Amino acid sequence: MEAGLEPSCREVLEAVRYGKIQSATEAALSVLKAALRCVQRASSAGEARAVLRDFFSEALEARPANALLMNVIRGAILAVRDRLAEGDLEGVRDAFERYYRDTVRSIEEVNEAIARMAVNRIEDGDCVMTYSYSTIVLRALKLAKDEGREVEVYVPESRPGLEGLHTAKELGNYGIPVTLFVDSAIRYLMKEVDKVMIGAEAIAANGAVVSKVGTSLVALAASEARVNVFVLAPTMKFSPETIYGELVELLEKRPESLVSEDKLREVGLRLGEGFGVKVPMFDVTPPEYIDAIITEKGLIAPQAVTFMLREIYGWPFRFAPIRELLG
Repeated sequence: MEAGLEPSCREVLEAVRYGKIQSATEAALSVLKAALRCVQRASSAGEARAVLRDFFSEALEARPANALLMNVIRGAILAVRDRLAEGDLEGVRDAFERYYRDTVRSIEEVNEAIARMAVNRIEDGDCVMTYSYSTIVLRALKLAKDEGREVEVYVPESRPGLEGLHTAKELGNYGIPVTLFVDSAIRYLMKEVDKVMIGAEAIAANGAVVSKVGTSLVALAASEARVNVFVLAPTMKFSPETIYGELVELLEKRPESLVSEDKLREVGLRLGEGFGVKVPMFDVTPPEYIDAIITEKGLIAPQAVTFMLREIYGWPFRFAPIRELLG
């Protein structure tokens, strides 16, 4: 399937598939940039169509929970569909390059707007807990620091993947006091936290948030401790497919990401067929554990996501299902 892809495009797919690209936003933009290279290398409109179909299908298979990736791919296909039908390769290239530039600029502007709104919720002296790795949350915390607010950040290690370590390093490099701790201490340390700010992989129509596995435990502990939980996410992370009851697919990592292959073999031989290893990558946080979702359109309650989707896609909902576009 990937025969027509250059090595750098295959590398992007592998990085997205195995979590080497941690941020949902960075994953979506990396895929879009690689797709642009595919289009630029194509020798005909037919080849561009085939390569885009295969590459986008592989990307969605690699990270199916990423709603931003799905929506960016949907927009890319719609941007070039007419030119592809006409067999106009130069038209395809021009349309894709224009879509890429506009999308990158839009995402940057939207994320900046969200970060600035989130700063309004951070008070001087706050202790903020975050989880995993979110470019928007990092931006908000850096803006708070730039505005002279004294902020301390608590970050769980965020296994599997240890994204919390990367978050802690980035915050530390920016001069923000940060405490990295084991995931099992989330509930214990929540009593020292003033608010929680997290990113999202996807937001379902009912307001539930799909994010790195463990996020739901953070939100549950925060709810118990009466600590406000804010999700920082653009409306491009809202999943229109969930309007019609489609479920967001939650991937698992390979067992070897938790236990070495030799150890797996050793324990498996000793325990027999009853032994198994599960390493989920994402979980779902119910809307009742979330106080507000901060979007580029302002703060909304999780229960208002359906109304926001109506505003975006109209009523009845009008959007092109991704499976039909890639079919």
